[in-house]
Amino acid sequence: MSEDVTLTALDQTAALDALDELATLYEEIYAEPPYNSAPKFSGDRFLARTREQILTSGFASVVARRGERLRGFTFGFTMAPGAWWATASAPPGDVLASDKFAVVELVVAVAERGQGLGRGLLDELLRERKERYATLPAVIGTDAYAMYVRWGWEKAAEFREEPPFSDALVRPLVPKNDPGPPRDPAAR
Repeated sequence: MSEDVTLTALDQTAALDALDELATLYEEIYAEPPYNSAPKFSGDRFLARTREQILTSGFASVVARRGERLRGFTFGFTMAPGAWWATASAPPGDVLASDKFAVVELVVAVAERGQGLGRGLLDELLRERKERYATLPAVIGTDAYAMYVRWGWEKAAEFREEPPFSDALVRPLVPKNDPGPPRDPAAR
């Protein structure tokens, strides 16, 4: 990743304030095949679902800028034990029973690809997460899907409701033999 790119975490308020700018980059990227043939990847649907997702518990976001120009972003939110993607098949039992961080978007400007920006954004987003797993949807057959697999993500479930079809990928954030950080029983 280039040294003149800065990564900045956005809280819920800052993410809402930046939503139009995020949507502009999103629409640029999702104008590419195979995404451009699916209504679920339209700018309007992105804005509608993202407004709701920003207000979800455990929301986190990181943006990348070169100077003032947005070059990429990622965001997600916490999924409690027992929660899963609404339109996906069931994952393995240990994944479903664990808390998870759902990575909803990882968007990188075309000119920035292949330079480590996507990996840098995702690593920063997940760096201090306390959930046992991270999960994300990836469209089958895309460069992004292949990239996630190279980074150690594995298929856990399938989205087959609306084409182009995707898989739900997972990656442990806490090693299986590590019980994770102590939980405050009052926090439930």
